[in-house]
Amino acid sequence: MTDVADPGTTRAGFVALAGLPNAGKSTLLNALLGRKLSITAPKPQTTRNRIVAVAAHGASQLVFVDTPGIHHARGLMHRRMVEQARSSLGEADVSCWLIAADKGIRRPDREQLAALADKSTVIVLNKIDRVGKPSLLPIMAEIAEINPNAQCLPVSALRRQGIDDLTAVLADLVPEGPWLYPSDVLTELPARFFVAELVREQLFRRLREEMPYRLAVVVDRFQERGGRTRIQATIYTDSPSSKKIIVGAGGEGVKTVGIEARRGCERFLETRVDLFLDVKVRKAWQEDERFLAELGI
Repeated sequence: MTDVADPGTTRAGFVALAGLPNAGKSTLLNALLGRKLSITAPKPQTTRNRIVAVAAHGASQLVFVDTPGIHHARGLMHRRMVEQARSSLGEADVSCWLIAADKGIRRPDREQLAALADKSTVIVLNKIDRVGKPSLLPIMAEIAEINPNAQCLPVSALRRQGIDDLTAVLADLVPEGPWLYPSDVLTELPARFFVAELVREQLFRRLREEMPYRLAVVVDRFQERGGRTRIQATIYTDSPSSKKIIVGAGGEGVKTVGIEARRGCERFLETRVDLFLDVKVRKAWQEDERFLAELGI
């Protein structure tokens, strides 16, 4: 369906946002949308699921696909995450490969840039606010040498530098055709998915080292009534010791996570929220095919 009367004047297509972990894909998606949809955290591999979001630029409809970071995967969960990312790159009309300017071009970047030589590709040199302009020039020169057909745009997703230019380039690259979604659609994912993500974001921000990677969040109940939304969610982790860390002394840890996550849910849902969190142990959940499918991984 489309709200545009004359499909002959429109463009629409899928744009895959991909790159190595911590390249800033989710921050870039939020900047392109002009609102927060994808969770962010300083730790790499925050994104686990493929997130589809829709935005319009003039007569073009851009369907962004935010993907997990492509990395050397160990374990079933991480292999599935990388498979999602590579599948999105292969199916997209436009591939948008992100490189963190402060990290430079790494070997996996070089391999992927070469693999994208025959696709419609934009290389986004992100986090330019962290480096000086003289440092960008040799990186851009190397990109042009590896993939001379790709356009390279320097941006700072965090500070929204270069976002308008990037949006305009992508809008011109998607193919001609009718819009793929009605104009009022932001995402195809349900609200309860984003609630789980907002809880997980707070856990990522508050737990140290490897702890955030050992947990998952499932929304068990999502009920709207009388201008309020009642949400019950379970935080799953893989051992009693990690559960103890999440809960915290006297339950203060999970209480703090709940308070901050509730505020995020209220901003996202634009309504009052009652959020109740439980913490349970589910051993080796990262290797459980059925549970990973329930999580959308």
